[in-house]
Amino acid sequence: MTSPPELACDLSAARPATGSHDVGYTVINYNTASQTLRCVASLTRCAEPPAWILVLDNASSATDFEILAHGLQQADHSHIQLFRSSRNLGFAAGSNFLIDRLLATPGCHYIGLLNNDAVAQPELVHLLRDALASTGNQIGMSGGRMHQLDKPDEVDTLGISLYASLMPADRKDTQDPYLGPTGGCCLMTRAFLQDIRATTGYYFDERFFCYCEDTDLVIRANLLGYQPAYVDQLVALHEGQASSRARHNTFIAYHGLRNAIWMHWKYMPTSLLIGHAFWLLLSHLLTVARHSLSGRPGVVLALYRDAFKQLPAMRQERARFQLAARVPPVILGRAISKRFYRKGYARVVLAEWRKRWRDIR
Repeated sequence: MTSPPELACDLSAARPATGSHDVGYTVINYNTASQTLRCVASLTRCAEPPAWILVLDNASSATDFEILAHGLQQADHSHIQLFRSSRNLGFAAGSNFLIDRLLATPGCHYIGLLNNDAVAQPELVHLLRDALASTGNQIGMSGGRMHQLDKPDEVDTLGISLYASLMPADRKDTQDPYLGPTGGCCLMTRAFLQDIRATTGYYFDERFFCYCEDTDLVIRANLLGYQPAYVDQLVALHEGQASSRARHNTFIAYHGLRNAIWMHWKYMPTSLLIGHAFWLLLSHLLTVARHSLSGRPGVVLALYRDAFKQLPAMRQERARFQLAARVPPVILGRAISKRFYRKGYARVVLAEWRKRWRDIR
């Protein structure tokens, strides 16, 4: 059994907390120390910086970790702790570890997640916190507008949307329904996280490793009666996939679709699966065609094989959660877009195929 991450550096005694005294943020590093340091620095420069910033190094190279540890010595305005894992836990397990640490911190009532390749805008913390402080609704989670780091006027993500194919994707248009915030930029209440864990057994499903783990969480939130809040103001700029860029697209394709299948089996109400069956089947057929024509047939076989291996466990979780769900399926159905999938996706696929054929020729 692998031991949990160890505390590698504690700067909390050296720098007093200022700003939002009840907010803590988590950041995960994997061989991208420069981006992580930039991210942490942006959090400390917020108009109301979080009182705590917890950083997990996910088994980066020794050189990258040294750069990270040294750079954090220069950080200011927040209690900062750096943890190091002996193996890459992925985003899901790594986030769960850091969330548990913040929940064990007296006085921390709001817990935020920010991708290490994101740059927080000055208003990030108090905008998302104010959205959670709204009375009259069971909110639990909040998120805001993220734009591209290299093109600040262009949208990166406006949260998560669930489309008619029942496939989740980054929300690019405010006309699409808002399912909830992405795991790359969100703020959650202590009460919400405690409820989610008590009801379903975990915050993020660690089997997912990364990709779609945030949609899995948001689906549970919706079916438990939470109404995640969206702030239509710029809260962060995002570089995008800095940690996984070096790996081939097969990594993203494998985890993205395998995890979506698991999510459907675990939590998607039967009535919605039946009602959207045609579009769901079409999405799988198109995915198989896309990756086969792009020269990645092996990843398709692997992801479906590994998805079906977990079918018995997912069915057991499904039965338990159906007893725990607090709202009827129609509530989730109202949050599903009428579009088959996000706008502009077909152009991305066609461009990929054209590039593939040019390379072959």
